[in-house]
This record gives sequence, structure tokens and C-alpha cells, in this order.
Amino acid sequence: WYCEEMSRFGQRCEDFNEVFSMKLRQLRRDAGLSQSALADELGVDQATVSRVEANDRRLNVGEAFVWLEALGSSEHEAAVLLVSLWAEYGSRPISLWTTGEE
Repeated sequence: WYCEEMSRFGQRCEDFNEVFSMKLRQLRRDAGLSQSALADELGVDQATVSRVEANDRRLNVGEAFVWLEALGSSEHEAAVLLVSLWAEYGSRPISLWTTGEE
């Protein structure tokens, strides 16, 4: 449904990080939090929240759990969300050990 939302605005959704940033923005809005309020909860500045939501800054796995928990997800819910998004939108770069034809 994330990509359906993007298609309403004429945009394509194909990247895990793009979809994850959209999900974070949606969860923040659903929680009724401003970017500043979430930033205060996380101990970061509002600009960081803005950059993450705009997909201009990526979170590492640990940060992703912290952000999701700050937005009301349990550890289990956060893990399930990350795994499901990765299964649908994640991709691995072609490595030196594969030909890319697999």
C-alpha cells in the first residue's frame, strides 16, 4: 500500500529505504507527533527527523529499532515490519562472487 500511496502522486516506489522512510513518516503522523516532538524523544534535532523522512539520511538497524520503538512499536513489531519491508522492497547489490545472472 505504500507504493499505491506514492502512485497517487505520480511516483514509483521500489527502494526499501524509500518505503521505510515513508512508513516512519506515516507512523509519526498516526501517533500525532510533530517532527520536533519525535526529535526530542529520540535526542536528535528536528532536521535529522526531516532528513530521515525525506530519505536523505538512512538509519542503521539499531537506529531503526530505536525510532520504531519511539513511535510505539514493540521490538517484535519493529522486527516484523523491517523483515516484511525487506522481503518486498529490499535488494542486494551484485557481489563479486556472483555473475548477476542468478
